[in-house]
Amino acid sequence: MSWLRRHSWWGLLAVSVMLALFGVTDIVSGAAADVGIPQGLTGRTIAELEAESADAYGLFDFGARVNGWSLVMLGVLLSVLVLIPFRRGDRWAWWILWALPIWAAVVPAFYLVAGVQPDQPPPPPMVSGPVIAIVCAAILLVTRPGPPST
Repeated sequence: MSWLRRHSWWGLLAVSVMLALFGVTDIVSGAAADVGIPQGLTGRTIAELEAESADAYGLFDFGARVNGWSLVMLGVLLSVLVLIPFRRGDRWAWWILWALPIWAAVVPAFYLVAGVQPDQPPPPPMVSGPVIAIVCAAILLVTRPGPPST
C-alpha cells in the first residue's frame, strides 16, 4: 500500500496532461475534434450542421476552441498542483485536487440537461467523465494525508 501511496500521483498527473492534450486538439481542430458530441446532442453530423447554418456552425466551432483553451489551462494548473504542492504533501493541495473528480462527474449532467438523442451513442464525455471521476477519487482516497503535525 505504501508503494501505491507514493506513486499514485502519476495517475493524477496523467489525467491532467491528458486534459491539456485534449484541449490542444480542440483548439487546433475546433468542432471536428470530437464528432461524437454534436451527433450525440443533435443527431446530425458536423457536415450537416455546417450545411444547415454556417453562422451557427461557426459559433459552435468557436465554442469548441474556447473550451479547448479552458481544458489546456485546467490541465496545466492541475499538473503544477500535482507536481509541486501535492507531491510535497501539502494538505491544501489534496483538498483542491478534489475539484478534478467533482468536475469530471458533473460534465455528463450538462449533456443530460442539453438533451441527448436516444437513437445516437452518448457523447464521449458522458462516458469518460464518470471514469475519470472514479479513478481520480480513488487516487485521492488512497493518498489521503494523515493528521496535521503539531
